[in-house]
Amino acid sequence: MSESSVNNSDGLFADIPGLFQQEPALFEICGTPERSELQRGLSNRVFRLEAEKGVFFLRLPEACAAGGIDRNTEARNLAQAATLGLGVPPLFCRPETGILLTAAIQDLVQHGGPDFPRALGEALGKLHGSRCAFAGRLDPDEVYAAQSAALQGNAAFRQDVIDLDRAFRALEESGQSRAQTRLVPSHGDLSPGNCLLTRDRLWLIDWEFSAMTEPAWDIAYAIQENGFCETREAAFLEGYRAAGAAGLCPDPGRLNIMKAKCDAVSALWALEQVAKGREEQSFLAFARERKIRALARL
Repeated sequence: MSESSVNNSDGLFADIPGLFQQEPALFEICGTPERSELQRGLSNRVFRLEAEKGVFFLRLPEACAAGGIDRNTEARNLAQAATLGLGVPPLFCRPETGILLTAAIQDLVQHGGPDFPRALGEALGKLHGSRCAFAGRLDPDEVYAAQSAALQGNAAFRQDVIDLDRAFRALEESGQSRAQTRLVPSHGDLSPGNCLLTRDRLWLIDWEFSAMTEPAWDIAYAIQENGFCETREAAFLEGYRAAGAAGLCPDPGRLNIMKAKCDAVSALWALEQVAKGREEQSFLAFARERKIRALARL
C-alpha cells in the first residue's frame, strides 16, 4: 500500500493536502479539506471528500492504469454528457493530470434494486439517441487486436491470448463479426460503479473510454458487467427503446457477439493490469472469469 493510499491522523489521505497546495483552484471550490474516504474502483483513486464548502468526489488517476486514455477527449465528452443531464458537471478538470472534481452524488438508491435496469436503459437510450458528436472513435476489434499484440510476448498469459484469438478468427471467418456502420455517442464503460441511481435520475460517471462507436458495445457491456439476468436484461432493453432508441437496438445475434467481445476485451485489460504489476489475485480472477464467459458464448 502506497503512502497516498493511507489516511493521516486527520482522516485525510496523505496526498490530498499537498494536492490542494499545488492546485489553488481546488481550495477556492472546496475550502479546507477535512475528511476523505476512498471509493471502490479499478482504474482510479476516487475519494468522497468532505470539505469546508461541501461534499465532493475527487478523482486521482492511477499512473499504471492510465495508458491509452485521452483526457482531453474525456473532458470534451463529459461536458456534452453534462448538458444532457447524464454526466455530473465537472467543478474542476485538469486533463494534463487527470484530476477531476465534481459535487458528490447524494441519496443513492441501491444498485441492485428493481428500478435500476430500466433506468439505465433509458439513460443509455437518451445518450445514444442524442446525436451528440463525441470526440474519439472506439472500434472493439481494434481495441482487442492492440491488447492481444501487447500480451503476445508475456509467457504467463500466452495461452489465454491464443484461446481468445482462435475463437475470434473463427468468428471472422464465419462472416458474423461485421460491425454496424451507425456510430453513436457512447459511454464505453458501464460497469456498476459508473452507474449511480438516485431518487430523481441515473448519473453516469467516469467517461474515460467515451467515444463514438456502434450502439451494441454499450448495450452489451452494460448487460455483462451489471450481471443482468434474462428478466433484467429485458427491462433494460425496454427502457432503451422507450427512450427513443428502438431503431438503434441490435438484433439478438449481434448482441450475443458483442457480449463476447466485451468479455474478451475486459479479460485482456485485466491481464494487462497484472503485467503492469498491479494486484494479481483480483485482476487475474476477473480476467479468467471473463475469458471463460467469452469462450462459452462464442
